[in-house]
Amino acid sequence: MIEITFLNAGNQERVVTFGSYEEFERSQQSCSIDIADYYKVTKVVYNGHVLDYSGNYGNLFYYFLKQDLTQYR
Repeated sequence: MIEITFLNAGNQERVVTFGSYEEFERSQQSCSIDIADYYKVTKVVYNGHVLDYSGNYGNLFYYFLKQDLTQYR
């Protein structure tokens, strides 16, 4: 499971959850969610592990591509 905490345009904290990495990947490829790429991510939790990510929502997909996620399964 992936839990992403971010700040929206009004600087309010929001959380979006995906049941799996594949679900997150599909959402990115289809642009099916209403989260702007420029929203600041404040926390990313993958299968109960807090990941060391700081950046915008739009760059999170590329961050995941560079990570060895098998260590968190």
